[in-house]
Amino acid sequence: MIVPINTEVDPTLVIGPQALADLLGRWPTADGALYRLLAARIGRLADTGELPAGVRLPPERALAAALSVSRNTVALAYQVLRDEGMAASRQGSGTRLVPHRTTPAAVHRANGFFTGLLSAAPDFDLSVAAVDCAPQVAAMLHSPGDVLSKSERMLLTQGTGYLPYGLPDLRAAIAWMLTTCHGIPTTADQVLVTTGSMQALDLLLRCEVAPGHPVVTEDPTYPGFIDALHRSGARPVGVPPGDMARLADAVAVHRPALAYLIPTYQNPTGLVLPAAERHEVVALARRHPDITFIDDMTVAELPLTAKELMDEPPPLAALAPRLPNVVTVGSLSKTYWGGLRTGWVRAPEGIIARLAAAKAAADLGSPAFTQGLLAALIRSSHEQIIAERAGWARQRYAAMSAALSAHLPDWTWSAPAGGLTVWARRPGDADSGGFTQAALRRGVAVVPGRLLSVSAERSPWLRLAFTLPPDDLATAVKVLASVLFTG
Repeated sequence: MIVPINTEVDPTLVIGPQALADLLGRWPTADGALYRLLAARIGRLADTGELPAGVRLPPERALAAALSVSRNTVALAYQVLRDEGMAASRQGSGTRLVPHRTTPAAVHRANGFFTGLLSAAPDFDLSVAAVDCAPQVAAMLHSPGDVLSKSERMLLTQGTGYLPYGLPDLRAAIAWMLTTCHGIPTTADQVLVTTGSMQALDLLLRCEVAPGHPVVTEDPTYPGFIDALHRSGARPVGVPPGDMARLADAVAVHRPALAYLIPTYQNPTGLVLPAAERHEVVALARRHPDITFIDDMTVAELPLTAKELMDEPPPLAALAPRLPNVVTVGSLSKTYWGGLRTGWVRAPEGIIARLAAAKAAADLGSPAFTQGLLAALIRSSHEQIIAERAGWARQRYAAMSAALSAHLPDWTWSAPAGGLTVWARRPGDADSGGFTQAALRRGVAVVPGRLLSVSAERSPWLRLAFTLPPDDLATAVKVLASVLFTG
């Protein structure tokens, strides 16, 4: 007989309507009655342990408002869960999920942003700033012999293939790129190759931050960092992007282990931290040698105008290349292709050694053969790929900008200096979660602002990625304009 693994029910377990809405992801994109789709998605979250046994589901009216559906839809979904033995209701205590076959280790703070990646793709996805494969990368993967000779490829297959630090050739190529293209004097020993910039951030939190320790971050910021931050058990302290007074106060008051910044084309706002403020950050790092300052350069090579490229201030590490507590992270995902899963950390050798030890325990190293191909491609074609990708992004931003101005003139947004996203605000102060749910049922996925905040439970802001083809972006914005939602 199958018995529940979790048999004890904690009566204090409660999930709010907005939190559950985020966790549901893209639940209404499949065919079928809405109430059955909702019940199936809640049941799936119970199966995976993302909703633990005993959790009290939100009141029907509150969840209906968060999902922008009728109360009857939620009531019928809860009834399906009760009929299938997944939930139970009691007068005065609401509807709770019954003990289920999940392990305690399966229960975690799920991030609604990444839940969407596990769901069926909508017609128009403006939630993920993912680029298509650069032609040079596609050619390399289809015909690796055009990049490396047979003998060079044979060398890549020798040995165990376990390279926690990364392939030496790729470490050297990234060091060359940072030195030549960004003015950061770098040696190969100062570089660690990671599985995307997300692993770089995860390793830094794992190695530099103890559970409960404060971490300062811009608010809003990249949702991947927020997810890694919460999984590390750190205590987030948010400061507005570019607010140097608030940053200095947060550092002085909280004494964080780490401060995470995106100075060039901040995600999601697209802002650039001016040179004077960058010097202030470096001075702050000098005064607080026990705090690690991270400069995330993941989208730093994507200016949206030629002027931005000419006026771009130097990275933090270029201002203080020997400062031991300034760390730089980056990725090829936003320029070459996300499917390569290749990122990097530039830091003093002592930090690199600690990160490599953690990476060895995590995955023994990123794929060696791909690293060898990328090392050759960076040296031969990096500047060409970057120039073409910047033009690609500008074309798409122009399409989104024109569509927003034409179809959503009452929305507030500032032109980003670079990057791949627009930070837009709907009229009024209502949380954007209900609107995103209504838009999703029309086939357009966007990110509600609270998923990019470490403090806000409600936000009228939305993040719109402009990585789809221009015609699709124009159509998607037209659909957003047609969404009838007044909440």
